[in-house]
Amino acid sequence: MRPMFHTKLGIMVLSIGMMLGSCKAQKMTSDQLLAQDYKITQMGDRQVSESELSLSVNPENSTVSGFAGCNQYTYTYKLKDGNFDLGFARATKMYCDDAMKLENLFFKTMASVTSFENSKEAIHLKDKNGEIVIKAKKKNESE
Repeated sequence: MRPMFHTKLGIMVLSIGMMLGSCKAQKMTSDQLLAQDYKITQMGDRQVSESELSLSVNPENSTVSGFAGCNQYTYTYKLKDGNFDLGFARATKMYCDDAMKLENLFFKTMASVTSFENSKEAIHLKDKNGEIVIKAKKKNESE
């Protein structure tokens, strides 16, 4: 009779372990950036929906890249202990007289990013105080 009890106990412990493990796996994915292409709609209090600012996330090679108003940019990010470190930007070096003010604001804002929230429809980049500094929505297929 005891071997049967140990078998049932073992199955129960294994089942609980698998359930807890799957909960942890779900939490892990919510802490990960989703591979998406986004259109930046807001920086701080400024609406920028009419601009062409973009942000593409590629978790496979840990990059965030896109268009900053005049130049293309790429950040290589690190996720560690809930912190989102974008590091330094690499960008092309063109000058666009009418777009430099917006682009400078973009890079200044990106330098303040330390965390994020994302979903299948949007991403919000936040500063160290938890304030949303950049909002972006998933690009439609036509964009």
